[in-house]
Amino acid sequence: MALLDLLVLNRRTATDARTGTSVPVLSDACVVKTCLREIQVTTRSACDLGDVPACNSGAGDLYRGADAYGFLLRLATGLESEIAGETEIFGQIKQAWRDYETARPENARRLRPWMQRLLQETKEIRSEYIVGLGSATYGSLTRRLLGGRAEGTTLLVGAGQLAATILPYLDSPDLRIYNRSPARAFEMLKAARERDATYKITVLEPTLEAELAAWREAHDVVLCVPADPERDPARVAAWREHAAARGGRILHLGILGTAGTAWDGAARLATLEQLFGMRDAQAEQRDALLLRARRACLGKAQLAKLDDADGSRPGTSNHGWEDLAVFQALGS
Repeated sequence: MALLDLLVLNRRTATDARTGTSVPVLSDACVVKTCLREIQVTTRSACDLGDVPACNSGAGDLYRGADAYGFLLRLATGLESEIAGETEIFGQIKQAWRDYETARPENARRLRPWMQRLLQETKEIRSEYIVGLGSATYGSLTRRLLGGRAEGTTLLVGAGQLAATILPYLDSPDLRIYNRSPARAFEMLKAARERDATYKITVLEPTLEAELAAWREAHDVVLCVPADPERDPARVAAWREHAAARGGRILHLGILGTAGTAWDGAARLATLEQLFGMRDAQAEQRDALLLRARRACLGKAQLAKLDDADGSRPGTSNHGWEDLAVFQALGS
């Protein structure tokens, strides 16, 4: 099947539900449904051309030929998703295609070369530009600032919403939580254990002595509480007692910077200022890689138009989705 015969209708579900616009179904289409959109993939010969004008009435965007293939690449690589680069859509596309091959094997035969090419080139683009982008959540940034798995004890100070967000990202063989209200700490811990029953965490007694003892033993400390002029000097002093010998790091998420606080000059201390700086740098890197991924999608769509007329690529053969790599390895 020539690339020119490829048709894709992209319908944004939420928009159409608000407008009440009736949505045409392209004849014999492979349909991919998500919570926000419905994508129909078919061929010009299979489609009733009487449906095509209706596609331009607000019910969806119609793509043809290289534009259709380029859209499918952006869709499968996650570049059309609300969270750019997510992987769930790729699995949805593969499942929809498997279902279509089972239900309509004759129609699938014409689309198969282009769908297999889509799979292969999606993996290429994701592996080169998208895999490893990471997320920019407080938890993920905290883990990066702390350097991954802790070498020893980690102390988490606080049990509010921010602490609950950070907790799943703290990878430590000995995690201790201090909060002036142990009941609140146990409530946060209960929610965490519902997600992962393997958590090994100690909730400390709500005394200054218990907290400072943990400071003296901790390799890393994460504070999810505001600056405290009464307690902070004692915390800094307890940290300094072992900081030179034990290493580790403090991450204070209750202050933007150290100026005017007891934390000014504390060893190996990071604040929201460093966390936000990492976030911005990561966002710039992410945006640059996503832009390169979009350009790669466009380039492959243009190359598909020039390569051949049936969707196959030089050196490849058209087999099933999961068997493609195996057959290539065998030289089929």
